[in-house]
Amino acid sequence: FQENFKLGIDCIKANLYLGAANKLFLDLIKKDSTFCDAYFFAGYTYRLSNMDKPALVYYFLADSLSQNKSIIFKQNLAFMASKIGAFKLARKKYDEMKQYFPENPEGFYGVASTAIFLGDTENGIENLNKAISKYNEQGIDLGDEIYFTQGILLTRSRKYLESINSFEKMSGKITKNDEYRINYAYSLMKIGKENNDEKLIKKARKIYEKIEDKSVISETMSSEFK
Repeated sequence: FQENFKLGIDCIKANLYLGAANKLFLDLIKKDSTFCDAYFFAGYTYRLSNMDKPALVYYFLADSLSQNKSIIFKQNLAFMASKIGAFKLARKKYDEMKQYFPENPEGFYGVASTAIFLGDTENGIENLNKAISKYNEQGIDLGDEIYFTQGILLTRSRKYLESINSFEKMSGKITKNDEYRINYAYSLMKIGKENNDEKLIKKARKIYEKIEDKSVISETMSSEFK
């Protein structure tokens, strides 16, 4: 039993024979339907094989069986739920992470990232601030991902100056992302017009022109550039 489990894990570590590893975990589940680690790794092999829906199902079963004892199960389930657009399920799991693992910043950050899609912006900002505080306490560097989420939420909250500040802390690949460009350009344009600052308006237009898919821009945002 344990040998087959170890063999499955070794396949994952080597990124080889993922189909065979998946079958090993499914066979273990047949032998012991309460073995939550087997459900989790079955989900993980599905995820590595880009089979998102079965991955979600097995992550869900692993989390349900673990009785709120594993943050890893909740985090992976929430990530997969977000990936396929099930943001309410993702939010539920992030809220549970906050409840059962309050010292970990990831639950708070997860609530903030899902706020972009669920629309409760102020709740998102509040949770993001708590996450940042916990990251700082634990000496964890704030990466582009966090500033990206912060910038979007602040733009939505009409805190344009603060959102510009967040976007300008970013430097990696994410700055080539359309969502980054849309929100950054919009905040620059709002502040530029407010202060009659031609330099900022010009900068906003320049970033706006780089947006690859302008069809995703809301009417409210695109009207600022007409």
